[in-house]
Amino acid sequence: MQLIHPSQYSIADYHKAAPRWLSKSSLRDFQEHGPAWWKLRYIDKVIPGRRPDGALQGLALDCLLTEGCEEYSRRFIVREEGIDLRTKEGKAWRAANEGKEILSINDGKIIEDAAEAVTSCCVWNDIEDNCLAQHTIQWETTLGFGLQSRPDWIRKDGSVIYDLKKTCDLANFGRQAINLGYHLQAAVAAWCLRQQGATLQHVYLVAVEWERGARCMVYEIPMYAIEHAEAQMYDIAKDIGACMKSNHWTTWQAEPEPLPIPEWMERKMQ
Repeated sequence: MQLIHPSQYSIADYHKAAPRWLSKSSLRDFQEHGPAWWKLRYIDKVIPGRRPDGALQGLALDCLLTEGCEEYSRRFIVREEGIDLRTKEGKAWRAANEGKEILSINDGKIIEDAAEAVTSCCVWNDIEDNCLAQHTIQWETTLGFGLQSRPDWIRKDGSVIYDLKKTCDLANFGRQAINLGYHLQAAVAAWCLRQQGATLQHVYLVAVEWERGARCMVYEIPMYAIEHAEAQMYDIAKDIGACMKSNHWTTWQAEPEPLPIPEWMERKMQ
């Protein structure tokens, strides 16, 4: 099994690797936006990537827990109370911290609380003792591109993955996990590992609240959900491969499709 060390393949390299290497995000974008948009975004590069709301705070927490305090301090800085970037003193402070991402005081305090919650959770000992952080898994397909995944932590034999996720609502985290495609992310990892002779047995989501006094809960994604997502992954990948081969990036559908009805409404109507 080959895992790529973060020093050889940075997180920036990972995110800009499409269309050579596709991850959960680029697969979902094809499904959600369609072929024409996908080509503009990933091949023509005319649609810029957009950082989702709250992504900065997640990156900071992720960096602190997976790469350590030194790397966190190199990449992020908390703007203390009273620092006004419009003033001479504020501009000097900004210049002294050039290149660093700026976090608010509240974000800094939440990160401290969230980090404490995660490092006290029931799986932290296994993460510290048996896992590798921020290693990338890749494997070539027969479609003209490869697939890749970058778990926050992976056990050295590839049998267990832990992914850190922040949430504002632990009570509804299951819905968030499915809506954001965390099971598809696990499916990409499972497929890449299987091609290398490893068997992914467990995928755990380490969910931490984004608030002061944060709680941390660990959830396991059922393997049947990952298997279902893997079939979905195949379908999306084949469609992307067909578009690449034909260089035809359609914006239209061949025929009408049934209106998707939410499951809760179907149950109510039956």
